[in-house]
Amino acid sequence: MGETEQRPTAGSRLGAQENAGISTLEHGQKLPATPPGKLISIKIQMLDDTQEVFDVPV
Repeated sequence: MGETEQRPTAGSRLGAQENAGISTLEHGQKLPATPPGKLISIKIQMLDDTQEVFDVPV
């Protein structure tokens, strides 16, 4: 008693590295700019009924 059960996280059984929330960008670097060209907006309906919109280069 008193012990908490630790459940495996997604990928932990496969030896995946745990996400520590650390950025791989060096200090002062910016994310790469979106390449020039056409974008298409994709709306995704999630299982919890929220919607996410993603702009994908064509």
